[in-house]
Amino acid sequence: MRKNLILSVADSYAYEDISRFLKSLFKTSFRGHLCLFVGPNNDPTLIKKLQKLPIELIPFQYDFPFVTQPHPENVNFLPSPIHIYNYRHFLYYDYLLRKGQLYEHVLLTDIKDVIFQKDPFDFPIKNALHVAMETQTIVECTWTWEWLLAGYDEAILEEIKDKRVTCAGTTLGPTAQVMRYLRTILAAIATTKDAVNCVDQAIHNFLFYQGALEPTIQLDNQQGIIMTVGTADPSPYIYDKRGYLLRRDGQPVLTIHQADRHPQMLQELDKFIFKPTVAQTISKPFNVGFAFVVDMARLLRRTLRQI
Repeated sequence: MRKNLILSVADSYAYEDISRFLKSLFKTSFRGHLCLFVGPNNDPTLIKKLQKLPIELIPFQYDFPFVTQPHPENVNFLPSPIHIYNYRHFLYYDYLLRKGQLYEHVLLTDIKDVIFQKDPFDFPIKNALHVAMETQTIVECTWTWEWLLAGYDEAILEEIKDKRVTCAGTTLGPTAQVMRYLRTILAAIATTKDAVNCVDQAIHNFLFYQGALEPTIQLDNQQGIIMTVGTADPSPYIYDKRGYLLRRDGQPVLTIHQADRHPQMLQELDKFIFKPTVAQTISKPFNVGFAFVVDMARLLRRTLRQI
C-alpha cells in the first residue's frame, strides 16, 4: 500500500515556531512522508535542525515560478504580487505532479498552529475532498469576509455570507482528489483581481459554496478528525490526564488547528507534546549507567596494569 503524504510550507520561522507541529506528529503512529517547502527567510538554525529529521525539504523563492524547473504541466502564470497563502498551492501541485503516484492520501496543512494527537489519516477516508469546517459564518469571520471582498463583488457574496466558514488551512483526501482541488484553486487564483488581499481562504470558500470542489465531505469539530478551534468556545472541551483533547467518544482528536488562539488549551496540550517518550526516559539513565560502567572498567584495567 502506498504511503500517505503531508505537505506544508515554512517561511520566516524559528524552530520554536513549528516545534509543536513536529514533535506532536512524530509522537503519533504516522509512518508516511512529510515534505516541507522552506522559504529563504527562515532562521538558519531551523534548517539545520530540520535536516536532522526524516523530512524532505524543498527550498523555494518568492518570485514565480518559485522552484527551479517546475513541472511542465503546472500552471504557467500566477499574478504578481501574490500572497504566500496563494502560491503555496503551486508548490503543492508541482510536487504532486512529480511524485503524486507514490502516495495514497494527502494532507495540505498550515504548520505553526497545527497539532497532531494521532495519525491524521487514521479514519475512513472516502473518495472525496475532506474539508474542515469552522464555527463562525462567513460574515461573522472578519478576516474571511474582508478577504472575500478583496476578490469578489459583495453582490456575488450575498448568497454565501451566512454559510459556515470552511478552513483552507487543513485539506485532506485521496491524491487524485487533492490534485483536482489544486488545479481548481490555482485556476481561480490566476484570475483573481487581488492575489495579495484575496487569499486562498476566501477563494476556497467561494469555490466550495459554488459547488466547484465537489465531491466534498465536511469535517465538523464534533467528529474529532480535524478540530478547528480558533473561533470556538474552548470551555466545554475535555482533556485526559496526559493532556490530550478528547472527542465525544473519549478518544483523542486526530488533528487540532488554531489551538494557539487559546493559551489555556496550549498549556494542556503541551503536557503530551513536550513530555519525553518512554524510550527517551529509559535511555537517559541507561546512558549514564553505561558510561559509569565503561569508566570503572577503564579504571580497573589501569589498576591491574600497575599491579
